[in-house]
Amino acid sequence: METYTEMKARHSKEFGEFEGVFFAFSNEQLAEGMAKIGLAADDYKSIVSIGAGGYLLKEKREAFKALFDRQSKERKDLKKDESKLVEALVYELSNHEYCITGNPEDALNALGLTLESVSPSVLKRAIKKHNEFVII
Repeated sequence: METYTEMKARHSKEFGEFEGVFFAFSNEQLAEGMAKIGLAADDYKSIVSIGAGGYLLKEKREAFKALFDRQSKERKDLKKDESKLVEALVYELSNHEYCITGNPEDALNALGLTLESVSPSVLKRAIKKHNEFVII
């Protein structure tokens, strides 16, 4: 069974390898991105913004939406499995420096959760597991 970190890596790889996506933060990068996906530098009608400096070939919208929807469903399903949720929380607690802040909110936010939306027993298990790996 796939771990949370494996799923994150797979999602990142799928997104990174998705044909027709590029990021640009200047006109030069926009022209380079357009060329990379096989468009003329002024063929703006063939792309759409996906936000945060990202652009997508219009013809790839449905495939991109399908990828995004599948990955969202996988993340949502993960939260339904208590042991997977604990695993994900341990990872995110470490990633968001819980050992320094003592505040789990950033880790919860990374998973689309709040203190109110997660069972206290699940959070306690994750914090306990996280603390077993932290050397202070």
